[in-house]
Amino acid sequence: MRAMLSQRIVVGMAGVATTLLIGCAQPPTEQLGAAQNAVDVAKVAGATEYAKEDFTALEQQFALAKDELSKQEKALSIFRSYTDADKMLIKVVEAGGHVAAKAAQNKEAAKTAAVALEKEAQQVVASAKVLMAKAPTGKERAAVETIKQDLSGLETSVGAVHQLIEKGDYVGAEIQAKALKEKGAAVSGEIQNAIDKAKGKKPGSRG
Repeated sequence: MRAMLSQRIVVGMAGVATTLLIGCAQPPTEQLGAAQNAVDVAKVAGATEYAKEDFTALEQQFALAKDELSKQEKALSIFRSYTDADKMLIKVVEAGGHVAAKAAQNKEAAKTAAVALEKEAQQVVASAKVLMAKAPTGKERAAVETIKQDLSGLETSVGAVHQLIEKGDYVGAEIQAKALKEKGAAVSGEIQNAIDKAKGKKPGSRG
């Protein structure tokens, strides 16, 4: 009777041990794929540009999870457990969704700002062109011709800003549009100075 009981205990313990080994030895392959996909989706959403700090944190979080996976793969089967790695990967998936959403939101805001600045830059250049029509053709003609070339360059730059917006480079478009506005205002000032000189006024005078 005791022999049979002992045999059952041994068999039972062997079964439990086998179950533990099988359960602990299975890496969370599906969860790893989901985590990688979450990181990729965040990147496609523009996180590297529009949510840089969050994306960097996400990559670090994913790296730690993969390190934990690697650590368990190197451990003896009897001591191997992917529980922590699985939890870490689940957090990566959740964080990836948040980062992707934030990137998309920031990208849309950047687009709105870029389009608004593009319009402002266009207005500045248009104002400069109107002022150019009043530019003198006498002694200040040489200076005016140089200003015309600058104005032509501004018009080209307006097109470049629009192309950046079309490509989705809203940060680049915003930077160029701001620079274009400043340059346009400077060109308008140069034109007005030329007009004032031709009228015998001091530069900057409006009286």
